[in-house]
Order: sequence, then structure tokens, then C-alpha cells
Amino acid sequence: MVQFEESETFLAKWLANSITEKQLQAFKATEDYKLFSRIANESELFSRPRLDKDEVYRSILQEIKSKKKTKLRPLFTKWTIAMVAASVILLMGIVYLLPKNTTTTSNFGEQLAITLPDNSEVILNSKSKLSYNEKEWNSNRTLTLEGEAYFKVSKGSTFTVETSEGQIAVLGTQFSVLQDDDFLLVSCFEGRVKVQSHGNLVFLTKGKTYKYFKGKVIDETEIIESNQPSWISGESVFTSIPLKVVFKSLERQYNITIVNNGIDDTRLFTGSFVHSNISQALEAVLLPMSIDYTWSKDEKKLILKSLSE
Repeated sequence: MVQFEESETFLAKWLANSITEKQLQAFKATEDYKLFSRIANESELFSRPRLDKDEVYRSILQEIKSKKKTKLRPLFTKWTIAMVAASVILLMGIVYLLPKNTTTTSNFGEQLAITLPDNSEVILNSKSKLSYNEKEWNSNRTLTLEGEAYFKVSKGSTFTVETSEGQIAVLGTQFSVLQDDDFLLVSCFEGRVKVQSHGNLVFLTKGKTYKYFKGKVIDETEIIESNQPSWISGESVFTSIPLKVVFKSLERQYNITIVNNGIDDTRLFTGSFVHSNISQALEAVLLPMSIDYTWSKDEKKLILKSLSE
């Protein structure tokens, strides 16, 4: 390796144009040569005043000496490595401590049974989802529901079911919840249920229901006599339920797509459909409502139209 003293000698000879070819080749192999060349080239850009070679020589030597004295700090010191390691460990700890939800999702036409940490039972209807924090169950008994579910709450146990359309607070009871966009149906089969929905506060007792659709409560007089939802036994029964919700229930049960060509799906439907035969199910819902349809079995698509068209 060419030392600084040798570079200084080469520099002097190079500026005086007295350097030999062998020395020039050795000089060009040094890092200092790149610096000398850059400064010399830049000096050539100035025609007035001409730079004095001795002054250039002294300037170059000064810059080289400053460069040689500068010590590069290592990119990663023991301290920075320790800090990074500590940060990673802290981050892993935070992630571990974050609430971890237990989520169960049912498929099309499927019912799933779930046992909660307090031994309460939940049955999810088709294409529905239930989430809760199992780790913090004793301090945070909140469940989030999308779709439809039936709850059998253990005696003395309490928890809250949250949906996009309202909250249901329970105490040792049996009830079902059907949630959809702008719709909420809560049915109490035993005990007492508190429902808070869009500014409404209602307490339900056995046999009572709460139905909310697009800004108003509908059919407050309905009384249910069964001990559990009908869909658990393979048949979905509806009393004054908007067609929009019934259509969605058909889609969830049979894994089909319903295309609504101008049908008023806010009309209320009272009736039922079976879970075992799609042809019977479609006729049971559509014929009483004077709705014609085209069914594509391959695409699993139902296109609706009015019988008057």
C-alpha cells in the first residue's frame, strides 16, 4: 500500500510533470490520486486568475492531512446493537400482551356450536362470525357478532353482544340475534335481555322480540312461543321481516347470489323456507311476494323480476 509520504512525493512530481511512468501507475492506484485529480480538474475550469501550482499543492496537502485524521465511526456500536435488541424484545412483549380475539366463522349452509369460557353456549347460523377476547374474558365479556346466532347463557353469567346495529346485554338467559345492514332482530326465549339500538332502550322478557329496520322499530306486538330459533331445526321462519333480510338469509344458507332487478326489498315477509331443498325454498319466499325469477344453476345466481313484467 502506498503511504501518505509516498503520495506526497508523487504529488510533487506529478504537479512538476517529472513523475516516471512506473511512479504514475503506483500513484494512480491510491485513493489520494482521485482527490488530486478532482481538484486539479476543477482548477482548470477557471481561466482567470490562473491558480498557482504551489498554492494548489499546499491546499491538497492540507485536505489530505484532514482526511487522514478523520476517523470513521462504526455503523453499529455495541450500544446501538443493545438498543436495537432491547427494542425488538419490547416490541415482542407488547405484541404478546395485545388483546387476542378468538374468532369463529361459519360457512354457507353451516351451523357451528361454540362454548364460551363461562360455559355459555352459542350456535352460529350460516355465514356468520363471532369474536371475543378469551384471555380477558373475566374482565371484558364483550362479543362481536356479524350475522345470526343463538345464545344459551350459563346461570349467573353476564356478557354483552355487540353488533353494528346495537348492543344486547344478558343475564342468565336464552336469546337469538339476527343482524344485517340497517336491521336488528333480537328474540328472547328465556330470562331477560336489554337491547340498546339507535337511541332505543328495550327490556325483553320471554317470548318478546325487538325488530329495528331503517330508522324505526317494527311489529312490536310479535310473541314467540318456541323455545329456540327455528333455523336450528333446519327451517328459517320469518314474521314481518324485510325481504332484503330474507334474501340475505337465502344467500347465506344456499351459497347463491341474488340479483335484484327493481324489486322492493323493504316489503315485509311472513313465512319460512327449508334448508334442505333450494327449489322449495325459493318458491316459498318468492311466489307469495309475486316475484318471478331466473335461476342459473351453474353460476348459482338468482335473477329476480316482478310477475307483472
